[in-house]
Amino acid sequence: MKIKLVFQDWIKGGKSIYQTSEGVDLSMGVFHSGTTFDGYIEIDECDEKELVKAMNNGAEPVFYVVEHINNKRLRALEELTEQAQELDMGY
Repeated sequence: MKIKLVFQDWIKGGKSIYQTSEGVDLSMGVFHSGTTFDGYIEIDECDEKELVKAMNNGAEPVFYVVEHINNKRLRALEELTEQAQELDMGY
């Protein structure tokens, strides 16, 4: 499912650092409140319907980035996923 990710805040130790000197420094580039990025999440059709219904009813899902996957690792994961799908399809 394609999604838009909107940057909201810098948090450290569970508290916003947006108004601190560190937060100001971090916000000098594209990572400041309101910046929008194109994203993609893998969910099944049932979960997608649930998410869309909730958003249509005014609920706003919020996600945290908990793990950074670099491009090399991401490509390797995508290749493994493709290989597994091919095996499942009998290729």
